[in-house]
Amino acid sequence: MKTAVVAAGFSKAAHTYARHAGVQKAAADWLAEWLPIERTGRALEVGAGPGIFTRHLVPWKGRLVATDASAAMCVQGRLVWPQIEWRPMRAEVPELGSWDWIFTSSMLQWATEPAAVFEAWRTALAPGGRILGGLFVEESLPELRALMGGWSPVAWRTSEMWRSSLEGAGLRVLRSETRRGEFAHASALELLRGLHGVGATPVRRLSSGALRRLLRDYEALHGGPDGVRATWTFYRFEAERPA
Repeated sequence: MKTAVVAAGFSKAAHTYARHAGVQKAAADWLAEWLPIERTGRALEVGAGPGIFTRHLVPWKGRLVATDASAAMCVQGRLVWPQIEWRPMRAEVPELGSWDWIFTSSMLQWATEPAAVFEAWRTALAPGGRILGGLFVEESLPELRALMGGWSPVAWRTSEMWRSSLEGAGLRVLRSETRRGEFAHASALELLRGLHGVGATPVRRLSSGALRRLLRDYEALHGGPDGVRATWTFYRFEAERPA
């Protein structure tokens, strides 16, 4: 999906993102386990949204710039973390700054050309600089995708494919890990509302009849006493630009 289309969807969800971002918060918390003990240096966060992962970075000693392709998301992030420098920026065109760190959480799955993004980030890093990233990978939302005939607005990739893209861009992967989890929602409708609330909305619209069938089938196949379940698979990695 084109960057402009993705950014427009997230801009519309800027005011509701944090309220619906339970899965993104879980992914950010898991990624934060790998943050350096010393929060220092020149750091760039890419795809920061309204600051779901940013909250793990403060306080930061040194320059910290949080960015997002959506200017509306940056506005929301600045309201919560005014002490941080916020600016709109596309992931594939990072601000050059000889960064010691590039952070990103729950954004890269939207990249249409991961290799090009990683090559640009390698150039933006200082020699020995590192990327700490987390994203959603293949085997995310299999229940919903099966009911939609395999269709998805995201071109899902495996963790092995992401590691290959990192290494192909000249980055050294220091560690990486995959984690799968199930998340409960009150109903199939609430699941879809949550996806809409964070801006992850499909371009293809369903007719009212098709939507009703989708919700009915999801409830029948994946419902239980606590609502319905949805599976997400996270991937986290730390990579380095060789000195």
